[in-house]
Amino acid sequence: MLAITALVLSMPAAFGAYTNWTDGTGSWFVDTKWDHNQPDSTTDAFINNGGTALVTDDLANAVALSLTLGQYASDSGTVSVSPPHAGMNVTGTIFVGYRGSGSLIINSPGGVASAGASIASLTTGAVVSNGAATVDGANSTWTVSGEADVGGTTSGAGGIGLLTVKNGGTVTAASVYVYSSGTLTGNATVSTTSTSGVAVDGTLKPTGGTLSITGAGSVALNSSATMLSNVVPASADNVHISASGGAFLSGRLAVTMTGTFTPGTTYTLLTADGGLHNTTFLSVSITYPPVPTYTPTITYDANHVYLYLTPN
Repeated sequence: MLAITALVLSMPAAFGAYTNWTDGTGSWFVDTKWDHNQPDSTTDAFINNGGTALVTDDLANAVALSLTLGQYASDSGTVSVSPPHAGMNVTGTIFVGYRGSGSLIINSPGGVASAGASIASLTTGAVVSNGAATVDGANSTWTVSGEADVGGTTSGAGGIGLLTVKNGGTVTAASVYVYSSGTLTGNATVSTTSTSGVAVDGTLKPTGGTLSITGAGSVALNSSATMLSNVVPASADNVHISASGGAFLSGRLAVTMTGTFTPGTTYTLLTADGGLHNTTFLSVSITYPPVPTYTPTITYDANHVYLYLTPN
């Protein structure tokens, strides 16, 4: 397991200036939709009433000291950052589902910047938080100066978290930790800026093409991790790791094949430009069409994990 970056994420609470969203769906920038006016860089912002704040103004960025979507178990909240150029700057941490449920949708070149990111922060007894963050579209970005946590915080595991990066979007963070209840998925780019890199206890799931992991550090698929890959006759969902430290393999590889396949075909499931430091997954499962003319086999070389269809 990679070391967790020391960024303390404390429980969001209104110790100073704060404001709560009071509307259903509406513009973030309208003062009357908040109980203490729209937030500024000294204000903790909370959306707990099931509402959705829309960040769509091209003339100004939304700002807050911190942002919490779904603070308590029965709470929920959403922020949508939409095109063409709207953006958001949060001085502290964005909590997407703290004890409740939260959703953050970023679909704008203006992007979102924050010091920390926590998706599905806590589980307390039977109370399980749920959080989903999506970075979707060319030049859409979420830039986190500290650690980005999926299914927890820097203090430990939490609820059910989902981070989706797709269609040209990019998440950049000092490091990324995917807890056992978390999933990192998509077909775009995750980049890290520190040697802590990306650690996965949960699920790594390329969807719709290649999920690229770039930058500093390495990618560690720990013993509880699962990498899921869907394979069709023409292609395979795969992971390309160009992060300088390469990949450490452990955990489980699960492959699902759908369609009619040609014996002798090879599909690339994972590429690590910096090398595979643990050479195999601990376990492999492959689901494929019945009565095949081939036997699917996982093979490895110094930089790749392949699916090879051995002719029968």
